[in-house]
Amino acid sequence: MLRASHRFGGLVLAALFTLTACGGGGGSPSTAADRGCVKDFDASKDYFPVKQTVRYAANFTLTYAKNYQVVTVEQPAPGARPEKYVLVRCGTPAPKTEGELAGAVTVETPIKTLYSASTTHLPFVTELGVLDVLTGVAQSAPISSPQVLERVRSGAVTEYARAGQVDVEKVIGARPDVLMTGGIEDKDYPALRKAGVKVVANAEWLESSPLGRAEWIRLMAALTGTEAKANEVFGRVERAYTALAAKAKAAPKATVLPGQMMQGEWAIPNGGSYAAGLIKDAGGTYPWAGTKGTGSTTLDLEAVLAKGRDAKVWLANVNEWKTLADVRKADPRYAEFTAFKTGAVWSSNKALGPGGGNDIYERGVARPDLILADLVAILHPDLAPGHTFTFYRRLAP
Repeated sequence: MLRASHRFGGLVLAALFTLTACGGGGGSPSTAADRGCVKDFDASKDYFPVKQTVRYAANFTLTYAKNYQVVTVEQPAPGARPEKYVLVRCGTPAPKTEGELAGAVTVETPIKTLYSASTTHLPFVTELGVLDVLTGVAQSAPISSPQVLERVRSGAVTEYARAGQVDVEKVIGARPDVLMTGGIEDKDYPALRKAGVKVVANAEWLESSPLGRAEWIRLMAALTGTEAKANEVFGRVERAYTALAAKAKAAPKATVLPGQMMQGEWAIPNGGSYAAGLIKDAGGTYPWAGTKGTGSTTLDLEAVLAKGRDAKVWLANVNEWKTLADVRKADPRYAEFTAFKTGAVWSSNKALGPGGGNDIYERGVARPDLILADLVAILHPDLAPGHTFTFYRRLAP
């Protein structure tokens, strides 16, 4: 699934190709000079003078040798075994993939071309200033970023799963340096791997903390050679987020009702989940905050009313809701919630792309500080006078 909701499928094309010594593939030919590859290898030299330290993400690790990095994704997809990637500075010798590196995928960096299976990758390439590396997206409809959409329109970025399933032939023919997954193992990935496509897992969505998800920018930086920029960008996000959380921590807790009914069920975030972390850091609480686990618990509407009826604020995430009338139309029983009666219903649908994609699921992954700023302003408006909302809007009467 392209995590803005696209599933890949398709026919298998048996095709192999040869990569050049400096990374080969990706639409336009690359040379050692234009990629900054090493010309005269020195075994004693550290080719990573600027390093990254992973502090918040729990689902990947990053270690260094002198001329390569080792990335381990602990769970590349739900229930999947760990995968290792050896990211070798181009122009230097790759280590043997044996012992602790047995089965590892070797990728020469910095990469020149990237196919992306999730909209959550897009803010990473834009924040790092390497948008030109992006040459493929699964589908353009869910994309919110104007810069990325412009590159799709210009033909610089191609869609490789326009009908909802991967065009295996197109991907193999394009020879991207890396196809980055959206944190699932698709049935067509084995065929791509067999054909020589470097499939690298990005499973940021399995992180339970907002800063943990945002820290996957470090994987993109490791692939593109932009470690210094990543340290700068993530450091700025981290400082803003922690400062907001510290300010909200001193405020009285505001009661929150998270979510809404979907197909007859209301998914309530468990206490250890990503959503629960945001609510807590914004100075909020909700009746199910003590529930263990990182996922969610599904309840019916009557059960939610029984415990959440008097919540001060309702935080929904329905793109179509613009007014309280829309909420009542969806289910008249919603009008029984106190937040509905007082008009304190908010939805994270302010920033929608032209195809209906929601930017909170795109840019919000890299910028949890912006989400938190919205939530603090909603729950504690006295702490954020004059706040301009990025993702949330209050539903009109």
